[in-house]
Amino acid sequence: MSKNKFIDAESGSTISTSVAEEPEPEPEPEPVREPKLELNSKVSLDINIDDEDNNKSDEDIINELKRNISRNSHEIADLKINKQLDSGTSNASEDSNVTTPRKINYIYANIFDEKLDNSNDWTDVKRYRFQKCLWKLKYNRIVSSFYLNNLKNKEHKWSWMIIVISTLTSGLTVANNVDESNAPIDNYNTYVNILLTVSSMSTSLIAAWIKKQMFIEKINEIDKYLTELNSLCEDLEIQLSLLNIDRLKYNDFKEKYIPQLTQYLSNNPIIPPLEWKRCIREITLDYPELLNMDDSEDNKLWPWYGDLITDPKNLDKDAPHVRFRTNFYRRFKKTPKDKYLSTCCGKKQMKVVYDCEHDCEKNNP
Repeated sequence: MSKNKFIDAESGSTISTSVAEEPEPEPEPEPVREPKLELNSKVSLDINIDDEDNNKSDEDIINELKRNISRNSHEIADLKINKQLDSGTSNASEDSNVTTPRKINYIYANIFDEKLDNSNDWTDVKRYRFQKCLWKLKYNRIVSSFYLNNLKNKEHKWSWMIIVISTLTSGLTVANNVDESNAPIDNYNTYVNILLTVSSMSTSLIAAWIKKQMFIEKINEIDKYLTELNSLCEDLEIQLSLLNIDRLKYNDFKEKYIPQLTQYLSNNPIIPPLEWKRCIREITLDYPELLNMDDSEDNKLWPWYGDLITDPKNLDKDAPHVRFRTNFYRRFKKTPKDKYLSTCCGKKQMKVVYDCEHDCEKNNP
């Protein structure tokens, strides 16, 4: 700023005023702003990349949370089930399969995964379907065998009783010929006649009861059924043990064996429910070696052992195929002592299979 002096015409005094000096013209900046644009574009790209990373990380976190919640809910459910089993206060139905693993990878069970195959060649799925039929035939064979054995034992017992009573009756008949004057006790003949009448009536009643129970007819029928069934089982087992190229062609195999499978699975002997249960319990408790004779998965008896699944203890892609014990096995494995301890004392827990995932390392199939 510079000060200029002006002279007042009337007073002649001098007045100083300040006048703003005009700014010197500055050089205009060059209109080059490309670096700024490049910087802005880089910043926006970085922001977009950060947003995408954040979105991906959020999705990963959400998925991880879902997996954790699912796993924790399964563990909580298992803890509740174990607590109820320990305390004996479980109100769950006996039919509920609480010991089945949450994640089971069945090998061939899902029929919707099968592809339409009209060829005459054998595949693993085709062999497996006939193998399941063979398991059911073996189940009918072993149950019918034990039922036949029980029938024979009953028939032998009552037949032997008839023989014993008939022998006593013959002896009493001889004793009845003693003269009354030579009788060792008073009313000797009266007692002998009473015993003769009772023994004769017992013999007639037992013989009528044996005929009513139809022991002979049932034994003959089941014996014939088991003879033919055993032949079919062995024939099928040999065929399924052969290589695919040595086995009968698939269409020929179907034409030959499907009618027989239908016949022996549908016309099995009628076993009363109580007798069936006794046979199953006897097999499970007294003859467990028959259920798994050689530790091979094919020869484990159904329904004591379940379907083929991938071994849950092995996470490899080519994990072996195994069959575990079922709840059917667990229920019939319990003896009266086990039931008493589990319900009253909660001391003994039955070992079950198809274990939950976190128990797979501790239990063996």
